[in-house]
Amino acid sequence: MGNLKNSIHVVALILISGLSMSQMNAIAQEQSADEWLDKMADAVIEAGTEVETLTTEVEQTVMSPMGEITVSGTTTVNFETGDQYANLETPQGNVEVTIENGEGMQKVGGQEIPLSGAQLAQIETETQRNYVYIALNKDSLSAEFLGTETIDDTEHVKLEIDLTVPVTYFISTETALPSKITYVQFNQQTGQDIDVEVQYSDWQTVSGVTYAFTTETFANGQKASTGTVSGLTVNKE
Repeated sequence: MGNLKNSIHVVALILISGLSMSQMNAIAQEQSADEWLDKMADAVIEAGTEVETLTTEVEQTVMSPMGEITVSGTTTVNFETGDQYANLETPQGNVEVTIENGEGMQKVGGQEIPLSGAQLAQIETETQRNYVYIALNKDSLSAEFLGTETIDDTEHVKLEIDLTVPVTYFISTETALPSKITYVQFNQQTGQDIDVEVQYSDWQTVSGVTYAFTTETFANGQKASTGTVSGLTVNKE
């Protein structure tokens, strides 16, 4: 029996010695990243909950060089097809945006204007960053564990998720919900990259989906917008 244990021990040492410390650390980090991605998904979408569409009633205040601009209305996102519909009230009047089968149209003042490829790509990228999208597609996403960081006296796990534009999630070890995300976005007007940080708070659970009812966005450290959700509907008919 002793010889058998020794043999197993030797084999284990041989197998382990075939991997460098960096390789073993990489494997451990990958497992940790997948583990926290699973935890966040479970915190956002309760077990047994089927999510196809989310409809939000939201008011967003945007900080512009000319002052604050308020946009309010309803947005529906289909996470299975990528289709979206928004009916918004803006300072310029009512705006309807429809995206179906990879094509988009906005209706302003009775006129229909096609969305450009760049506009569609930006909307798709923003949808990919959404924690509901990530929760639904976690098994097909690649994530890297970047360590931990303390935010408001709470330890957070940092995960970089490989999307069209990579995004870093800061996930609370207490709730498994993201407190914020960060990413770099290219500004076509200035020709420079912008460091974007989006903070989430006021989490509420509706029909098995836990959603942040308050979102604050910062660009290069300056507040760019605040969004407040007043209603959430899961799988609206």
